[in-house]
Amino acid sequence: METARTRYPGAQPFSDDSVSRSVFFGRERETTMLTDQIIANRLVVVYAKSGLGKTSLLNAGVAQPLREDGFLPLVARVNIIKQDLIRTVLDGIRVSAESQGVEYHHGNELSLWHFFKTAEFWRGDLLLTPVLILDQFEELFTLHGDEVRAGLLTELGHLIRGIRPAAEQATSSSLKNSDQSVPLTDAPPEIRVVISLREDYLGYLEEATNYIPQILNNRFRLTPLSAEAAAAAIEGPTKVQDQRLATKPFAFQPKAVQGILDYLLRRTKTKSRSSVGFIEPFHLQLICQRVEALVAQRQHQAGESVEIDLADLGGEKGLKTTLRSFYMDAVRSIQPIRNRKRVRRLCEQYLISPEGRRLSLEEVEIKRILKLDRSTLQQLVNGRLLRTDQRADSWYYELSHDSLIEPILTTRRIRGVVFGLLGLLGSVFVGFGALSSILGGLFVILSILYMDTGLSEALAQQGIGMSLEELKSAKAYGLVGMLIFVALGGLLCWAAFKGIRGSVETLNRYVPPPT
Repeated sequence: METARTRYPGAQPFSDDSVSRSVFFGRERETTMLTDQIIANRLVVVYAKSGLGKTSLLNAGVAQPLREDGFLPLVARVNIIKQDLIRTVLDGIRVSAESQGVEYHHGNELSLWHFFKTAEFWRGDLLLTPVLILDQFEELFTLHGDEVRAGLLTELGHLIRGIRPAAEQATSSSLKNSDQSVPLTDAPPEIRVVISLREDYLGYLEEATNYIPQILNNRFRLTPLSAEAAAAAIEGPTKVQDQRLATKPFAFQPKAVQGILDYLLRRTKTKSRSSVGFIEPFHLQLICQRVEALVAQRQHQAGESVEIDLADLGGEKGLKTTLRSFYMDAVRSIQPIRNRKRVRRLCEQYLISPEGRRLSLEEVEIKRILKLDRSTLQQLVNGRLLRTDQRADSWYYELSHDSLIEPILTTRRIRGVVFGLLGLLGSVFVGFGALSSILGGLFVILSILYMDTGLSEALAQQGIGMSLEELKSAKAYGLVGMLIFVALGGLLCWAAFKGIRGSVETLNRYVPPPT
């Protein structure tokens, strides 16, 4: 039985299927522009900041219009390091073609040029033009060394420029033995290539200009959502009627939509210190995913139409907690419980710099410092809290999106303030108790020192029955004991003073004084 689908995928990207396409709103203009650019150019580079939806646009936006125009999108990755990269790309092409139900005639594997020169993709009587989409292309630079990287770029250079490589130029040893008996013309293969990568890796493509001089000529930059597009992304999916969806259609009150937009716009204005706000799809999807969970609960209880207002989401305060809730839910999903504290330390202390930037940490170091194993880290990756890549045979982990920095720092700040206040109160209480003990001990010592020996002798003879010598001995023991008691009180006072100073430093760190 097929699992019910959601209208809002949250932190996950949209897929290339009919359900995802039916609930993919807000990127219509970008879909048309990018589709036209791919059709018109042999190579297009798509780039954007992390979390703006490159993969979603390619999957749920561009793929179907390309198919309708006689093209076949073939998505491949370069994320496997223990396999020849050309083989990895060809395997991705095969899987992608099979998933789309086309008739696929495998090509000559001597090189990528030979492969696309001889491979055929048919839908009925229509011969389709392949569109090779290399998604998350930054993995070529983060996972692979210079030699492997140069090999793939050489292959792509011949393919994109349409220049036939000599047989001895095949870069893959596993492909050099392929069948070369089919005579081919030197005409370039009919193909389109799309390279998609994060914006912060765009400069790395300068390295590829030696192999593909025109690699930066045709670029498409995906920007954040405008307010109008975000409104469509919020309201559009609510009207879709599909039995495969987990919820029935519902509605937002206009003030609820406007409240969400105002909050998201104001949030990015504050974060970027700009007069122009923008909306990040990552945060919007998490808010809408929370709305859908609320709708599912109400529809299950009442079975009637549901309309969501801003109060249902807890107002702006509730919206602010969305990202923090995502972070805390990801932490709470970790078992056993002792690993949760380690995950918090990883995110709050090791993956965010003092300046508030994302950092990455090697898996070996994570295991050494925090005792977190790969299965726990993979669970965090699957939950989209972390992302991972491999560099120089080591796995590195970082937060999945810049939007998570603020809520994680807020969580850390709240925890720091709470523990700082508790530490301050505890230290003051201990210090007060220790100071009282010292004063009491000093009073007893003075009493012992100035005790009247005649009275002590009379009391000893009549009430206690102790001789004067025994009383003097007891007096000495009592004096020593009280001195030890006062010394211990002094140590407690010193510890309390250190605790108070440490707590004040903690509070100053998390609640800095106004400038």
